[in-house]
Amino acid sequence: MSSSPPRQRIRAVCIGLSLVAAGTLCARVISYAPYSDRVSFPVLQHRMNRHFVLIEAPPTAGGGPVILPPIATAGVTGQVVIYDSKGEEEPRVIFPRDGTYAGFTVAAVREDENGVATILLQTNDDFEGRNASRAPIFVISNDSGRTWKRVLLESSVVNQLPSWSIDVGGPFARSRYSPVRIGNSEYPFVVNTGSKGIVAISTTGSARLMLEPPAAGASPHQLAGSDSAGFRFIVRTSGSDITVVDLNGQKAKVGTLPTPDTNIEGWIAPDGVVYLDERLNSIAFSAYSAGTRLQIAISSNTGDPTSLFAVPTYDHSGAWVLERGGGRPTVLSLFRPATGLRPQWSDVTAPEVEALHAGASGKTLLIQVHRPRPQIDQRLLIDPALAVWRVGEPAPRSYDELFLNEQLTKGFVHVDVDRIENGEPFVFDSGAQPNTCCIIISPAPPVAGGGDVIQEWGVVKASLVQRLVLPGAGRTRGAYDSNWLTDVIFYNPMEREQSVTVRYVPNGDVTAAALVSEVALALAPKEIRLVRDALKTLFGLENGTGAFFITPQSGINVTSRTYTRPLTVSHGGTYGFSMNAIDLFTAASPRFPLSFSGAFPGPQYRTNLIVTDVSGRGTEARLTATGLLGPIGASDVTVAAAPGGQQQFNDIGSILGLLPGEVGGLIVQPVRGEAIASVFTIDNITNDPTYFPPDLPSPVVRTIPAIGHLDGANGAKFRSDLFIFNPSNQTRSVTLQVTSWSNPADTSTLNFTLLPNESRVIRDVLFRLFGRTGIARLRYQSFGDTNSVRVTSRTYTENPGGGTYGFLMPPLNAFQQAGPGDTLEILGVTGGIEYRTNIGLVELSGFPGRESAQVRIEIIDQNGKALDAFIATVASAGGMQIDDVFRARGLGDGPAAALIRVTPLSGVIGAYAAVVDNSTNDPVYLAANLGAK
Repeated sequence: MSSSPPRQRIRAVCIGLSLVAAGTLCARVISYAPYSDRVSFPVLQHRMNRHFVLIEAPPTAGGGPVILPPIATAGVTGQVVIYDSKGEEEPRVIFPRDGTYAGFTVAAVREDENGVATILLQTNDDFEGRNASRAPIFVISNDSGRTWKRVLLESSVVNQLPSWSIDVGGPFARSRYSPVRIGNSEYPFVVNTGSKGIVAISTTGSARLMLEPPAAGASPHQLAGSDSAGFRFIVRTSGSDITVVDLNGQKAKVGTLPTPDTNIEGWIAPDGVVYLDERLNSIAFSAYSAGTRLQIAISSNTGDPTSLFAVPTYDHSGAWVLERGGGRPTVLSLFRPATGLRPQWSDVTAPEVEALHAGASGKTLLIQVHRPRPQIDQRLLIDPALAVWRVGEPAPRSYDELFLNEQLTKGFVHVDVDRIENGEPFVFDSGAQPNTCCIIISPAPPVAGGGDVIQEWGVVKASLVQRLVLPGAGRTRGAYDSNWLTDVIFYNPMEREQSVTVRYVPNGDVTAAALVSEVALALAPKEIRLVRDALKTLFGLENGTGAFFITPQSGINVTSRTYTRPLTVSHGGTYGFSMNAIDLFTAASPRFPLSFSGAFPGPQYRTNLIVTDVSGRGTEARLTATGLLGPIGASDVTVAAAPGGQQQFNDIGSILGLLPGEVGGLIVQPVRGEAIASVFTIDNITNDPTYFPPDLPSPVVRTIPAIGHLDGANGAKFRSDLFIFNPSNQTRSVTLQVTSWSNPADTSTLNFTLLPNESRVIRDVLFRLFGRTGIARLRYQSFGDTNSVRVTSRTYTENPGGGTYGFLMPPLNAFQQAGPGDTLEILGVTGGIEYRTNIGLVELSGFPGRESAQVRIEIIDQNGKALDAFIATVASAGGMQIDDVFRARGLGDGPAAALIRVTPLSGVIGAYAAVVDNSTNDPVYLAANLGAK
């Protein structure tokens, strides 16, 4: 066995970045970070708003909306939170003002040109004692949620929240079929109240009747769209009449639906033409003007809601129309009254386009494609893929992929189509359920990655431009005679040369520019470059610790190994850990705490914390240690990092006031800025370090590929410790199941219960808890809400002279699982007489099947040349290890640096590699990341 921290996965795609030469394609995995660890519901708002608003459910909200009476027919319970998409302001809970929770059935935002948000809510909050009966009331804020007043409108419940309609794009998030629409600066909201008719609500909270309610027994009105100015609105009246009503109450009938009570959604063009998406027995897209209906396109495939759909051009003067399905090519067309429906491209590969977003320039369109991907336990992970298309170009040849186990309600919350190629962040909602997985994006040849993703669902931020950081790089003497060095491996997956900028920022206050150094590297096509002792080799420094900030021209993969050469060991060798470079957009923010279940492993260890600020305005975080009975140590400890800098905190156990040898976990809760946090535990006797990335939540089944109780080469006796942490304030249970690698029918399952905030370690878990020896796969799942139990492990052997050496073996996420057609890539392998490399393969099916899995393995050298390829067989639900693969395959000591590709031909596979120091027997774990297609 051999291992070190794995990485989560993400898929990639291809778009031409304006940062590179015209026509350049790149495919990389784009990482992301959630804004919150709570189930979140985006509200009705324009996607170009700087600020966006979410309703975040309580931490115990399970898998969906929580209803509070008297709003009993719809709505969600939570807090209203406003975020800054630029990341320059901290998120704020703006309602209820006292930090409690309330029920909401309406939530909408209009932002002015200065970025000030006007917000409308319908809520059952007691409103500071002014709504003691908790009746549904409207409240409004015209200063971004700092003050609130009650709207002068008595109304029954308006069912806007939650929205379960499919998002096919367009300018507004959560607008499709909404009874609430965005107006103008004087009357920012229009609401179909039902019994009170359609009303406009002013910024001061007054209400103006626009359209009387329907007569008793008549079909209800449907509010169905507006013009771009928010002055005129589409209303279906009398079941089939299409009426345009303005804020002054002036109305004009423009046409009649061919079928009464058809569901409609649309917009009004500047010339008064009304465009409608019509859905009942078929899907039609039509234009209405002066009493005439022009049917532009029609589909009878009502089982697929995206077989035909349309969104407005940015100026609302025309329509982008998408038609697909039925074994036909996917066709994108542009409709304008003067030219009719004109195809822009036809793609015979029939991509399942599911949403379109128009750029403000009128020359760009963001195309979102649906790609299903089967995973373990019959989970279907949906892989939305993106491409920015320009008018006049052919169909996109490749797409950036958001690898995502999406809900039907997924969609963009904030996006500027014209600027995302240059790195403008976007905000995407995976849907309201937490039992999902993963979003990510990329540009194409295959840049694998995504191992830095922590939570795989929710409302997340990401960027199409890759910016990486390697925390904890150094060249320095340390405690207990340690002598630390960092090697870095850069991999250019492109077919062309690529430039890479590496900036070194030392730990501490880096306000002095003279302390920051920068170099540029030119990587040849497909080159894998090993830079030994990187701080000295790249920057000429004899001593220092800090971070490497890495900006590629297009996209690269980077990993590092930090190690010590003990001065007191006569036979030489090293002890160290591996770390993949982390995307800056995976940082945690104030609504997203991080947990580290193995932060304090017990006696003879010291624990260091590194905090890296990526907000550019400084980071502050609150630390909490947890043990068997919940929080332990001091409760008021905070740490900080300078703007754009990094700070290392040594022996944080003593900083937190823990007793020597105390066992437990760590919570890092940012309170200001955005931070990447990394935990390192170091054995005081061997100086062997273990890198702990933040824990993964487990509302879905997770798999730790290998835990063991066995003897290894050179007298090693491998054992695995399991670290478990319950971050919830409620008792939580977790189910643990081990399956023998060699005999998948040998399975044992136990249920484990943890008290609120309990943290514990189970020593030698395979033998002591399950009574097993050998190597086994461990699957686990925690039932409950988003605050599910966290689990990770460390496998090690005891050193004859005392102490231990080993590696972290965390659980795999969906980005580290591959089926037929996928490829896993392992970067960081180094050859030489000092090392041996082992490859671990695990089949991830829940239960053993009849057929073993077949896996193709390729070994790629530092020049991008394939040195070897072979097929391995893995038992269904079992595992295997290929020991000393270079020498076993007749490759001698192997290349200086190599890439290992693992391509399943059948089954669902997890993989890793371990580079073992032949002198110390210390293994370094290298995670596999899913490569781009």
